[in-house]
Amino acid sequence: MENERKFYPSREVAPQSHTICFDKKHFEKTERLIDTDTLVGLLNQWWDKTCVENGLDPREKKLEDIGYYLIELGKNALELENNGIIKVIFEENKITVIVTNSGQGWDGNPNDDILYGTPGHGLSQTKKFADEFVIETNQKKYIKVSKNIKLKEADNPELKEGSRITFIKNLK
Repeated sequence: MENERKFYPSREVAPQSHTICFDKKHFEKTERLIDTDTLVGLLNQWWDKTCVENGLDPREKKLEDIGYYLIELGKNALELENNGIIKVIFEENKITVIVTNSGQGWDGNPNDDILYGTPGHGLSQTKKFADEFVIETNQKKYIKVSKNIKLKEADNPELKEGSRITFIKNLK
């Protein structure tokens, strides 16, 4: 199709990785915590800049959606643990977002948040949007299984402390 939009040039593009740390050390000169509005603004700016650096239009619907879920996960990590790292990997046909924090991990099972959290928001919507979705916490690993509301417990978690959420969205 002549009008079909392409996310990347036709040549091979090496994966590009971008990382942002969010805590009071990186965003504030004072000891007070970052408020949610400031965090959202900073993550929005970072996401837009990162997309442009990779030759992508951050206003493209799928990229706007990824940015929304990236911000949602970033807010959760900051509100719960006051620290974290977001890493985004741009590949030719997909974007991987990894949100890690060094806190104590989930209280209980993350499926409780997915099943009983605010409908239409947060973790349940992020899981639904992602093509692949993994949560590692408390030395356990949970993965998205197609057409299953709950995450399935899986073997071999890599993370020993804190929590990490990885979501992958295919661009085609």
